[in-house]
Amino acid sequence: MSRELSDLKTSLKAAEISVASELATQESPASEPTFSSSEAAVQAILEALKNNEFTTAIRYIRECRMVWPNDIFGSISEDEVQTLLNIYFRHQTLGQTGTFALVGSKQDLSEICIKLMELNREIKDMIRRAQSYRVIKTFLPDSNMTGSSL
Repeated sequence: MSRELSDLKTSLKAAEISVASELATQESPASEPTFSSSEAAVQAILEALKNNEFTTAIRYIRECRMVWPNDIFGSISEDEVQTLLNIYFRHQTLGQTGTFALVGSKQDLSEICIKLMELNREIKDMIRRAQSYRVIKTFLPDSNMTGSSL
Protein backbone atom coordinates (compact mmCIF):
# COMPACT_ATOMS: atom_id res chain seq x y z
CA MET A 1 0.00 0.00 0.00
CA SER A 2 2.87 2.38 0.78
CA ARG A 3 4.42 2.02 -2.67
CA GLU A 4 1.03 2.40 -4.37
CA LEU A 5 0.29 5.59 -2.42
CA SER A 6 3.77 6.98 -3.11
CA ASP A 7 3.29 6.44 -6.85
CA LEU A 8 -0.16 8.00 -6.64
CA LYS A 9 1.26 10.99 -4.77
CA THR A 10 3.86 11.57 -7.48
CA SER A 11 1.20 11.46 -10.21
CA LEU A 12 -1.14 13.75 -8.29
CA LYS A 13 1.61 16.32 -7.66
CA ALA A 14 2.27 16.47 -11.41
CA ALA A 15 -1.47 16.80 -12.08
CA GLU A 16 -1.75 19.57 -9.50
CA ILE A 17 0.93 21.57 -11.32
CA SER A 18 -0.81 20.94 -14.63
CA VAL A 19 -4.19 22.11 -13.32
CA ALA A 20 -2.61 25.21 -11.75
CA SER A 21 -0.98 26.16 -15.06
CA GLU A 22 -4.25 25.59 -16.94
CA LEU A 23 -6.11 27.86 -14.53
CA ALA A 24 -3.45 30.56 -14.89
CA THR A 25 -3.93 30.67 -18.68
CA GLN A 26 -7.75 30.55 -18.63
CA GLU A 27 -9.77 33.71 -18.27
CA SER A 28 -12.83 31.99 -16.85
CA PRO A 29 -12.84 28.61 -15.19
CA ALA A 30 -14.35 25.77 -17.18
CA SER A 31 -17.66 24.46 -15.97
CA GLU A 32 -17.22 21.35 -13.90
CA PRO A 33 -19.69 18.62 -13.07
CA THR A 34 -21.91 19.24 -10.11
CA PHE A 35 -22.35 16.36 -7.73
CA SER A 36 -25.70 15.61 -6.16
CA SER A 37 -24.11 14.50 -2.88
CA SER A 38 -20.75 14.16 -1.22
CA GLU A 39 -21.04 10.38 -1.63
CA ALA A 40 -21.42 10.79 -5.39
CA ALA A 41 -18.41 13.12 -5.38
CA VAL A 42 -16.28 10.58 -3.49
CA GLN A 43 -17.26 7.89 -6.00
CA ALA A 44 -16.36 10.18 -8.91
CA ILE A 45 -13.00 11.00 -7.31
CA LEU A 46 -12.24 7.32 -6.70
CA GLU A 47 -13.20 6.49 -10.28
CA ALA A 48 -10.91 9.23 -11.60
CA LEU A 49 -8.02 7.94 -9.48
CA LYS A 50 -8.69 4.36 -10.59
CA ASN A 51 -8.63 5.42 -14.25
CA ASN A 52 -5.43 7.48 -13.81
CA GLU A 53 -7.34 10.70 -14.52
CA PHE A 54 -5.35 12.67 -11.99
CA THR A 55 -6.09 16.18 -13.29
CA THR A 56 -9.79 15.33 -13.14
CA ALA A 57 -9.41 14.21 -9.51
CA ILE A 58 -7.68 17.52 -8.67
CA ARG A 59 -10.50 19.48 -10.33
CA TYR A 60 -13.11 17.41 -8.49
CA ILE A 61 -11.51 17.98 -5.09
CA ARG A 62 -11.40 21.72 -5.74
CA GLU A 63 -15.07 21.80 -6.68
CA CYS A 64 -16.02 19.69 -3.67
CA ARG A 65 -14.17 22.02 -1.32
CA MET A 66 -16.25 24.91 -2.59
CA VAL A 67 -19.53 23.00 -2.23
CA TRP A 68 -18.72 21.19 1.05
CA PRO A 69 -16.05 23.20 2.88
CA ASN A 70 -14.40 21.50 5.86
CA ASP A 71 -16.04 18.17 5.05
CA ILE A 72 -14.27 14.95 4.00
CA PHE A 73 -12.73 17.03 1.19
CA GLY A 74 -10.89 19.32 3.60
CA SER A 75 -10.61 23.07 3.46
CA ILE A 76 -9.12 25.21 0.69
CA SER A 77 -5.99 25.78 2.80
CA GLU A 78 -5.24 22.04 3.07
CA ASP A 79 -3.06 20.11 0.63
CA GLU A 80 -5.26 18.71 -2.16
CA VAL A 81 -2.93 15.81 -2.89
CA GLN A 82 -2.88 14.71 0.76
CA THR A 83 -6.68 14.86 0.93
CA LEU A 84 -6.96 12.72 -2.20
CA LEU A 85 -4.48 10.22 -0.76
CA ASN A 86 -6.52 10.05 2.45
CA ILE A 87 -9.76 9.42 0.56
CA TYR A 88 -8.11 6.73 -1.58
CA PHE A 89 -6.45 5.06 1.42
CA ARG A 90 -9.70 4.99 3.41
CA HIS A 91 -11.53 3.40 0.49
CA GLN A 92 -8.81 0.81 -0.16
CA THR A 93 -8.68 -0.25 3.50
CA LEU A 94 -12.40 -0.38 4.31
CA GLY A 95 -13.07 -3.03 6.94
CA GLN A 96 -9.40 -3.57 7.73
CA THR A 97 -7.99 -2.61 11.09
CA GLY A 98 -4.39 -1.81 11.86
CA THR A 99 -3.53 -0.78 8.30
CA PHE A 100 -1.03 2.00 7.79
CA ALA A 101 1.08 3.32 4.97
CA LEU A 102 4.27 5.35 4.82
CA VAL A 103 4.27 7.84 1.97
CA GLY A 104 7.03 10.06 0.73
CA SER A 105 10.06 7.90 1.31
CA LYS A 106 12.08 6.72 -1.67
CA GLN A 107 13.87 4.04 0.33
CA ASP A 108 12.83 0.41 0.40
CA LEU A 109 10.43 -0.01 3.30
CA SER A 110 10.80 -3.80 3.52
CA GLU A 111 13.33 -3.68 6.35
CA ILE A 112 11.23 -1.21 8.34
CA CYS A 113 8.16 -3.39 7.83
CA ILE A 114 10.01 -6.50 9.04
CA LYS A 115 11.22 -4.67 12.15
CA LEU A 116 7.71 -3.39 12.89
CA MET A 117 6.29 -6.92 12.57
CA GLU A 118 9.00 -8.28 14.91
CA LEU A 119 8.22 -5.56 17.43
CA ASN A 120 4.52 -6.34 17.16
CA ARG A 121 5.23 -10.04 17.88
CA GLU A 122 7.32 -9.12 20.91
CA ILE A 123 4.58 -6.88 22.28
CA LYS A 124 1.98 -9.62 21.76
CA ASP A 125 4.24 -12.10 23.57
CA MET A 126 4.70 -9.70 26.51
CA ILE A 127 0.95 -9.16 26.76
CA ARG A 128 0.32 -12.91 26.66
CA ARG A 129 2.89 -13.49 29.44
CA ALA A 130 1.49 -10.64 31.54
CA GLN A 131 -2.02 -12.08 31.22
CA SER A 132 -0.80 -15.46 32.46
CA TYR A 133 0.46 -14.03 35.77
CA ARG A 134 -1.89 -14.56 38.68
CA VAL A 135 -2.35 -12.06 41.44
CA ILE A 136 -1.68 -13.82 44.75
CA LYS A 137 -2.94 -11.14 47.09
CA THR A 138 -3.55 -7.46 46.77
CA PHE A 139 -3.10 -4.97 49.55
CA LEU A 140 -5.54 -2.14 49.81
CA PRO A 141 -5.07 0.33 52.65
CA ASP A 142 -7.83 0.43 55.23
CA SER A 143 -9.99 3.44 54.58
CA ASN A 144 -10.69 3.76 58.34
CA MET A 145 -7.04 4.55 59.04
CA THR A 146 -6.43 8.28 59.07
CA GLY A 147 -2.70 8.05 59.41
CA SER A 148 0.02 5.73 60.46
CA SER A 149 3.16 6.07 62.50
CA LEU A 150 6.23 3.96 62.63
